[in-house]
Amino acid sequence: MASVAHRRLLKGAASVVFASSVYPIYRPQTTEDSIRLDENDPIVIKTREIASRTGVSHPNKIQVYLSEDGETGGSIGANVFGRGIVCISESVYRGFHLDQETWLDDDEDSVADETPSKEEVEFILAHECVHLAKNHSLVMSSFVPIAMLSSASLTTKVHNKFIATLLGVGTLVISGLYLSWCMEYEADHGAASLGKSFHRGGLVALERTRRRNCMLKRVVGTKWITEEGNYLGDTAHPWLTTRIDHLAHLNPRGHECAFCSLLVTHFH
Repeated sequence: MASVAHRRLLKGAASVVFASSVYPIYRPQTTEDSIRLDENDPIVIKTREIASRTGVSHPNKIQVYLSEDGETGGSIGANVFGRGIVCISESVYRGFHLDQETWLDDDEDSVADETPSKEEVEFILAHECVHLAKNHSLVMSSFVPIAMLSSASLTTKVHNKFIATLLGVGTLVISGLYLSWCMEYEADHGAASLGKSFHRGGLVALERTRRRNCMLKRVVGTKWITEEGNYLGDTAHPWLTTRIDHLAHLNPRGHECAFCSLLVTHFH
């Protein structure tokens, strides 16, 4: 009887977790400090154009927001719901709209060095659009309750409670990281597959972040950044060096590579 009640409790908890995580994807919103960009803004038009190429069903419904937080961009929503938000940083917005030479003429070299090129910006936009097109947020939200139930089922088969807990938590964490990394590789792959300029932009954007991390390590001396520039605190993304290696060995015209050959990716 207790076992039945335990299973029902787990299923109920998993259902609550699933519903609470899916609702923000169904009705995507941003933080209060984010500003929605005008429909006629060139970067909004370009984002929707890229979204169409990546397979987003309703690219005209994608909203683009400008955020003061973050260094590049992010997205929330799902293709299956026909809604999505792409959020970009001020540096990304500046890189799309302004010519690098403008900054150099104004003697603001440091700002120019931190501003991504237009190719980098378009790769970042494409990367986020692939997340939307492939329903990655929804996939991850669906994974969590399933993984919870699977881990709980696994722990009931092990008599040693300490080992059972380690197995349950370890399975949940490792499988979650693996899924998240696979989706990041697929987003990189899909963005770079849109053309040579996107491929170049991806390599430059990732290398820019890696160099910045290396500089931070020298200045701050943190142990969270490796000598190669990988930030260990960002567990949701693969290491920068592996992402760069992935794109460096990627044939932009192909759809398979050593990192994500198991993923089915169709792009226009």
